[in-house]
Amino acid sequence: VSTVRELGGTLSMDTEAGRGTRFTITLPVTLLILNALLITVGGQRFAVSQSAVQEIVAVDDSAFKKMGTTLLVPYRGSVLPVVPVWEMFRMSGNRTGRFHILVIGTDTEAVGLCVQRVTGQREIVVRPISDPNLKVPAVI
Repeated sequence: VSTVRELGGTLSMDTEAGRGTRFTITLPVTLLILNALLITVGGQRFAVSQSAVQEIVAVDDSAFKKMGTTLLVPYRGSVLPVVPVWEMFRMSGNRTGRFHILVIGTDTEAVGLCVQRVTGQREIVVRPISDPNLKVPAVI
């Protein structure tokens, strides 16, 4: 109940004898319920929109190749540019071992987000950031 109130919503209950009880949660339209993949990077948990992810590929650190400043991994007979999420957020992170690549984009224009682990999936409530001056690296 307190979470619903924090989000600016209401929770109501309606009971009919012999029929049962109906709970209704009403949230402001500025909120969005999103199916998300939960990932771990540098010991921190993040959520990525599941609808944005085409595929998840597990790779070993030996699969990474560098071309200039771009990190690449083999992908479906070609190569996929990869961005380590820990670099986007300027975090420390394990740079060896096995990783998961979240393939984002289209077949012709895809990029991989490199994460340490995919830990699950969940429906999450998204609400606008209230401070318009807040600047978070890599967040649009």
